[in-house]
Amino acid sequence: MGKRKLVLIYPKFGFSGSLVSHMPLGPLYASIDAIKAGFEIDFLDVRLNPDSWRERLSSMIGADTLLVGISVWTGAPILSALEISRWLKQKHPGVPVVWGGPHAAFDATDILSEPSVEYAISGYGSVPLAELAKTLSGAEGALPLGEIPGLVYRGADGVPREVAKSPEFERTDYRDIPYDLLARDLDRYGQLGRARRIFSLYSAMGCPYQCSFCSSPAQYRPMKKKYIPYTAADVVDHIQHAKEKYGAEYIYFIDDDSFVKLDHVEAIIDEINRRGIKIGLGFRGARISEIKRMSDEFLTKLARAGTDIMHIGAESGSQKILNLIRKNCTVQDIIDVNRKMARHPEISAAYNWIVGLPGETLEDLRATQQLMLQVVEDNPRAILFIPNKFRPLPGTELYELALRHGYKRPQNLEEWAQHGRARLHAGGEAADAHRQLVGARRGVSLP
Repeated sequence: MGKRKLVLIYPKFGFSGSLVSHMPLGPLYASIDAIKAGFEIDFLDVRLNPDSWRERLSSMIGADTLLVGISVWTGAPILSALEISRWLKQKHPGVPVVWGGPHAAFDATDILSEPSVEYAISGYGSVPLAELAKTLSGAEGALPLGEIPGLVYRGADGVPREVAKSPEFERTDYRDIPYDLLARDLDRYGQLGRARRIFSLYSAMGCPYQCSFCSSPAQYRPMKKKYIPYTAADVVDHIQHAKEKYGAEYIYFIDDDSFVKLDHVEAIIDEINRRGIKIGLGFRGARISEIKRMSDEFLTKLARAGTDIMHIGAESGSQKILNLIRKNCTVQDIIDVNRKMARHPEISAAYNWIVGLPGETLEDLRATQQLMLQVVEDNPRAILFIPNKFRPLPGTELYELALRHGYKRPQNLEEWAQHGRARLHAGGEAADAHRQLVGARRGVSLP
C-alpha cells in the first residue's frame, strides 16, 4: 500500500492561547477529503502538549508517514511552526512538510523561503491536501503538482510556483468532520475559564462586509457569492450530532459574522427550541449595525435558548476611525447598542477593539478610551478585551495605506512571527499610549 499516513499539527499560540484554546477546526476540515481517499490521519495539538510534543510527534512518524502538515496563523504561531518544521527536517529529512492555515492564505510563496518546508496550501485545504497526498503517494490518476488548486511548490529551478485557488467555498457535511481525532482531548478545549465541553462550528460561510482592516474581503474576493448560510436544519443537525455523539454542552459559533441575516439566526433558535435541545450558545461575530436592528424580543429569545455571550466589534471610539475601517456605524450607535445589551444581562456583551491604525492620533485613542469607560459604566457586565494592535495584511484595503504611513513589510518568517508587535509610525506609538491611558484610569498595569 505504500505510505498512507498524514500527520497534522496545530502549533503553539502566543498570549491569546492562554485564554482561549478552541477546537482546532482547520486541521479537522483539511483532513476530510484525505480520509475519504483512504489516507490515515494522526493529529497533534502542540497547545495541549507544549513540553512533550517532540516525544509525541516521534511516536507518530514511521515508515508509513507520507507528509506532515502544520496549520499556521500569522504572528507567534509561526515561531512554533518553524521550530517543529526544523526539528522534523533534522530527525526525519525524507518526510515532506506542508504549511496551511491563515498565514498561507495571504503569504504562501514566501513560506517556501524556509528550507524545512516543501509545500504550502493557500485557501481551503481539504481538496488540495488530498490531491497532494495522492500525488506524493503515486496514486493512479493523481494530479500533477501544477494542477492542484491553491498549492505552492518549488519548480525544477527552485523558484516557488503558485496554483490558483478554487473560487468556491469548500462545503462541508458535518458528518464528515473527524471529531474522533480529538476524542481524548475534548474536555481540554474552551475559552475564558469555561468548564463546559465546547464545540466550535459554523452556521454560515463567508462574509459580505468590507471592513478595510480585515483579511476576509480579500480572501472572499474571488468568490461568486461572498456569504452562504447553512440551512437551520443543517446547523441544528450538526448541534444535535455534537451533543448526542460527543457530549457537547456548549456551541460557539465561529462564523466571520453570524447575524448578517437575523432571520437566519432566529430560524436556528426556533429549530433548537422545537427539538427541545438544551445547550449553551455563544457567538463570535456580531456587528454594531446588526445589534442595532435586533429587538429586545429577539435578544430575549437568544438568551432563553442558552446564549450567554456575544463578541461584538466596537473597534473604536473615534468616528474618523470607524469610517476608515468601514464599520457602518456611529459612536452613538455603539453607546445605544451597549445600553440595549445592558437590558439583557444574561448575555455578556464582549467588545473587541483595534488600535494602531494608519493615521490614528492620540485624540482618536482618547476617544476610544472614553468610550470604553462609558461602556462599562452603562453596562457593568460588559467584557472589554485588550485592544488588538492593527496588523497590515497583504490584500486588505488598509495595507497600501499602512505602507504610506511607514509600515515595513516583514521580509522573512521570523519577522512575520513578530507581526503582532509591529508599529506604524503614528498609530503604533499611539496604541501604546492608549494602553497606558486605560491602565491609569483603571488603576492597573497593562503589558
